[in-house]
Amino acid sequence: MTPVRTSPHEMEPCKPYSGARTCLPPPEHPDQGLARSGTATREEERAVTLRHPRYPDDSNILLVLPALDPIPRPGRVFTEDDPLSFGLHHDTARVACAIIANCRWDGYLSESKEDGAPLVTTDPDHILPGSTYYFHVPSDTDDGEQGTPYPIVPSFSHFRFPHNNLPPTWTASRLSFPASHPKPPRKFSFENTVLTRDGSCRLTASTIGTEIAHFIPRTEDPWFAANQMFQYSSRPEAVITNKTNNPRNAMLMGAQLHSVYDQRQFVMVPKWGAWLIHVLSGWHGEELAAVYHNVPPQPLSGLAVEYVFTRFAWTVLAQTSFLEAGVSRRIVVRGNDGLPTAREVSGPDCRTMFTPSSARSKSRSQSPKKRVRDDTVEDGEDNYDDLRDFDDPVWDTRGRPSKRTAYGSATTSVASSFECWRDESTDCEAENGTRGAEIRCSL
Repeated sequence: MTPVRTSPHEMEPCKPYSGARTCLPPPEHPDQGLARSGTATREEERAVTLRHPRYPDDSNILLVLPALDPIPRPGRVFTEDDPLSFGLHHDTARVACAIIANCRWDGYLSESKEDGAPLVTTDPDHILPGSTYYFHVPSDTDDGEQGTPYPIVPSFSHFRFPHNNLPPTWTASRLSFPASHPKPPRKFSFENTVLTRDGSCRLTASTIGTEIAHFIPRTEDPWFAANQMFQYSSRPEAVITNKTNNPRNAMLMGAQLHSVYDQRQFVMVPKWGAWLIHVLSGWHGEELAAVYHNVPPQPLSGLAVEYVFTRFAWTVLAQTSFLEAGVSRRIVVRGNDGLPTAREVSGPDCRTMFTPSSARSKSRSQSPKKRVRDDTVEDGEDNYDDLRDFDDPVWDTRGRPSKRTAYGSATTSVASSFECWRDESTDCEAENGTRGAEIRCSL
């Protein structure tokens, strides 16, 4: 009898009692709090659109965020025949819009775009059930004529950190991070300090393939310096170079989640009085949302709320496509005194100066090179400069890493109004020649 041949792609079954274990099931959260694929309906897989009320509806979208937060329904039990309805956490949406509107924490969401429209709610933890909301900012007599659109921040380069002015929901005492215990020796390197403090991935508790994930990426060192973010470091007096390499600006994370984190697909925000993971990309049946959305991290210590908030701003400001509509916008840029200045910029110039290049929008998984974690770092002396940073690398078309800076160099003055836009238009410089300089001077 001719023996049956197996395909080279098929594995022969293990012999009985060989000690082999069964294959692992797909990742799933034990409480099944979100509908998995097969139970979620098309009606549930929806997004919430957040708009600017001073522009027409065909060109006023600030953000589009997935509705992944279960809407409370007291007395009703979730079943496949009666699935959950989903919305968007109110204060997460409101603060995201406020960041784009230059940190206007007095702004509010409404279902109407009309002046004086009522607030949709005052409860920060309310779940927005609708599909469209307008972010209103109270009239400011010093901000132009009545009816003038409030200005928006065009990019993270122009974002000015709100020192001593974080949103109220971010400053609750119960959200503060305890000090690290045990406290690492003073001469521990940056890497060893984080490894000793965290021990495992702060999302999954896994110790396999952990990496150091920054809240403010090292590529934003110039922004970090310009906004004097060193003051929130564990040792501000020791911050000289590699400023973002500070234990209060980093935590351990598994390599796969770290990659998704740097693609800006999730953040950590305060919801219901606790730090929770909030997914910004994907639907209920997809692994990221089904397993991690609204899940608290592992116990955290030795972090700075200011850095966590900046990560949220860095993520949100890259999500908006408000400047890509091709219409003129009022934007906030750094004025000659280094303070925010509102300017009117034409639609084409918004696209040229502030729209990220396609090269920078690629995910790290599309990179032709792989990250290699540096496991050979030796202890340094209090400078936290040892670790190579892998956050949000930028690659050119030939697969070579290219350094991205927000201001050209750390010593370049931030006083000139439009120097920062070069960061957002690298790929346009050759095509536009001196046109960019002419635009800057004309505004």
